[in-house]
Amino acid sequence: MTDSVQPPPRVQASGAFGHALERLAVAFAYTGGVVVAGVGIMSAISIVGRSALGRPIIGDFELVEFGTAVAGSLFLAYCQTSYGHIVVDVFTLKVSDRTRNFLDRFGSLLMAVMFFAVGWRAIVGTFDMLRSHDTTMLMGVPIWIGYAGTVPGVLLAGITALAQTFGILAAEKPAHE
Repeated sequence: MTDSVQPPPRVQASGAFGHALERLAVAFAYTGGVVVAGVGIMSAISIVGRSALGRPIIGDFELVEFGTAVAGSLFLAYCQTSYGHIVVDVFTLKVSDRTRNFLDRFGSLLMAVMFFAVGWRAIVGTFDMLRSHDTTMLMGVPIWIGYAGTVPGVLLAGITALAQTFGILAAEKPAHE
């Protein structure tokens, strides 16, 4: 028995809606990568400014918090689309393909419920922060902006998981040995 790393399963999208979801998930992931790169560059500039000139970017940690939250949410749909979440398959190694497919779809349904719950609470939080006029301490940026920035990624992940539940997006499963 050899332990080998399996490549991620190839996503099979059904119809125009499935292909659009897949492309949108990839676009969101690239956007999240741009946000992370921007946060990294800003952090490097702030660190150099603090060390060399004694002048960091004021509120840099606030921007890191916003950027990290938004980027993380933008990665969720691609991770769901590509079946990149951690899966513990110890109990399903010997079950039939039909049972495994049912469990995968049921797991996708549970993920959809979770993503929609998180998205709902992010929307509620956005409006609560908007009403309370809370801002960041140093830069005075309205906090609702950070909450609102997480909503599209979380909701797209929920839609993706729901599409997997109904077989609109599926993974090509490797053959068992």
